[in-house]
Amino acid sequence: MVEAYPADEELSIPRKDALLVLAVHSYIPSQANPRTELVEAVLQSLQGRDVAITFSMPKSYFEKAVKIMGLEKLAGKYGARILPPHQHADYKLELETLRGTKISVRSLRAAFDESLVKIVIAIPVSHPQTILYLTTPTAALQILEPKESQNLYEGFRALYKYIADIYKMQRNTYCIADGKFVIEGDGPIKGFQRYWGVLVTGENCAEVDYTTAQALGVDPGDLGYLYFYYGGAWPKLKLPPLLEKNRVQIKLTSNVGILLSWKKG
Repeated sequence: MVEAYPADEELSIPRKDALLVLAVHSYIPSQANPRTELVEAVLQSLQGRDVAITFSMPKSYFEKAVKIMGLEKLAGKYGARILPPHQHADYKLELETLRGTKISVRSLRAAFDESLVKIVIAIPVSHPQTILYLTTPTAALQILEPKESQNLYEGFRALYKYIADIYKMQRNTYCIADGKFVIEGDGPIKGFQRYWGVLVTGENCAEVDYTTAQALGVDPGDLGYLYFYYGGAWPKLKLPPLLEKNRVQIKLTSNVGILLSWKKG
């Protein structure tokens, strides 16, 4: 079930031990990175639980991003831990390529621990690799050892399949598309911020992304990771009233025509 809320409304976060998986796009201040106030609100609601925060970047970039986003301070304030994949990715995932061969990549074991709720937070961002970077790519890619994750970039179609396959392995997720603002144009770095004012949540990231894309004027069928997740059998999801009321048409990245070549196989 997908729900939508006004952007500043308090969310009902599952009060369980958790891994926060963040869509961090830059180690310098960026409007595409998760809003500090939302991350803090989630941590506050989970105070007293065992909570870790993660995203995937090489060591030096990771440390800079943690600093500029104030995550170390927030973690200390609410008793959470920072869990860098470049240090802690020890869980081997085996994925099937489009050619039918195998490829492996290391990930955080915690991302596949069913006793933890994986709280996935992503601002909707127009993107030069995924067209729209939402919660499914976040859940799949931000838990991987950063150097090994580069092995998944064999072309757009392959990348989208890997995103879907990794997310299918995960259980117990709570996904937040933080659409107070969205990033249009040549995001994440050269895009521009647009106010939208809506948070979209649900326990299935693909459903959250499907409905969010529709509300932002993007055909979910253009998002390869959703195509591979659903196997082309699209869900019959009704937009929550707040999303229906706030339908917009966002501007996508300038290379979107090239990205859509994934459909040709």
